[in-house]
Amino acid sequence: MSFYRSHEPQAPTSPSDQTLYTTREPGWLSGIEGVERPVTPGTDTGILAMVVMLMVLVGLNMRHVRRLFKAITQDLWSIRRRANAFDDHTAKETRTIVILLLQLCVFEGILLFLWLGETGPAVHDVLLPVGGLACLAMGFYLFELLACTTVGYVFTDRVNAVQWRRGLNASSVLLGMFLTIPTLVSLFYPSVTTAMLWIAASLYVMSRVIYVVKGFRIFYNNFPSLLYFILYLCTLEIIPLIAIYFSAMEICNRL
Repeated sequence: MSFYRSHEPQAPTSPSDQTLYTTREPGWLSGIEGVERPVTPGTDTGILAMVVMLMVLVGLNMRHVRRLFKAITQDLWSIRRRANAFDDHTAKETRTIVILLLQLCVFEGILLFLWLGETGPAVHDVLLPVGGLACLAMGFYLFELLACTTVGYVFTDRVNAVQWRRGLNASSVLLGMFLTIPTLVSLFYPSVTTAMLWIAASLYVMSRVIYVVKGFRIFYNNFPSLLYFILYLCTLEIIPLIAIYFSAMEICNRL
């Protein structure tokens, strides 16, 4: 009997012993509060599907893309008035230009969201604001095309107006191709998004400078024409960009 009594639990006799028997709520009952997974363009299946679709379309038209790039130097920089072998674009080349311009607008929409999206409220669906920004970029391109055509036909002849319009298309197409790398890297490696945005902004500035310089070469012939060209820069190059910035902010805040 004494053997069994020696193994019976004894009540704590001192304060130090009492602390050993203090009970508390099990840790698994409290746990850690879950954190909502951030929503980014790189994790949205709709945006990724759209990017893949554009890449596939460009790949299917690669033969026409190569032919288009053979003439892009002429369209981008030259103001030669006589015709050349690449002046007449076929329907397939026009289709390729439309695909590349669509790619440009989508990539600009994604990059704009990566730049401005964090300034707005938390988003749960990035496809809608990115689509809105892509439509904004498309509207800006159509505005540029209309302004380029109107100014060209008002202040110069038909040949120079066509050359300037082709300069706009060439710079836009080239920018869309060059934005492929910053856009894809930003989607799949978010840690370097800031650097990619700076690269994309530099590419955009370079494309606009090339386009503006070609316009200057077309329109400049005396000092009064220089004043008109400065007025053009303020009206059609600077003010629209400010309007695009505020419109993009509204899209990111509301959608």
